[in-house]
Amino acid sequence: EGNGTYRFDAGDLGCADGLAGEFRRRIAAIPVGDVLVVTAGDPAAKEDLPPLARMMGHEVRATETSDDGRLVLTVERRR
Repeated sequence: EGNGTYRFDAGDLGCADGLAGEFRRRIAAIPVGDVLVVTAGDPAAKEDLPPLARMMGHEVRATETSDDGRLVLTVERRR
């Protein structure tokens, strides 16, 4: 998007379906210091993605729930 913020709509992809791998790929593709905003419909993503991001050394800036109940996760790439 040009301002250092990238968006990844995971749809209904869950960690069992490869969400974790896709998250890893997407965050690795943006510059350090930029932000990836992930939107995910899988309820388990709320439990799975923030710890994964932290384990990978990134900063979870926000974990929100959109009006339609989907997870909106804002992660800053740190390494």
